Amino acid sequence: MNLTDGATSYDFVLLPGKMTMIRPDKAVASVLTYSDVAYFSWGSSIIGKLITLQWNACPAAQFAQFDTFFAADVPLVFDPTLTGTPADTTYNVEMLSLDGEYLLGGYGTDDAAWRGNVEMTLLILSEAS
Repeated sequence: MNLTDGATSYDFVLLPGKMTMIRPDKAVASVLTYSDVAYFSWGSSIIGKLITLQWNACPAAQFAQFDTFFAADVPLVFDPTLTGTPADTTYNVEMLSLDGEYLLGGYGTDDAAWRGNVEMTLLILSEAS
């Protein structure tokens, strides 16, 4: 997995333990009428999909790089490949949120080197390739 802002490219040191499946969502609406329901469908699209990545624990350096991207508040390119080879499809995304916890014990001699319960949310803006 990789995130890049055009100037900086970062390969994830530790993959997330959980991630939302990257698949299109169906855009629909319904309205209750006097005698039934009106249903509208605009088909499926990956645009606007929220992708949540979660780590039980991740290296503090990885969290710091994510935080740099978050603070920059610029569009990113997300490569969701798990194998190390580039994905067929990458995505232009915005990082909507990034949060975690300091781990204060039980993780070896350098507790400052880890962050716990890390969660990042990405919004897919478009397919990049």
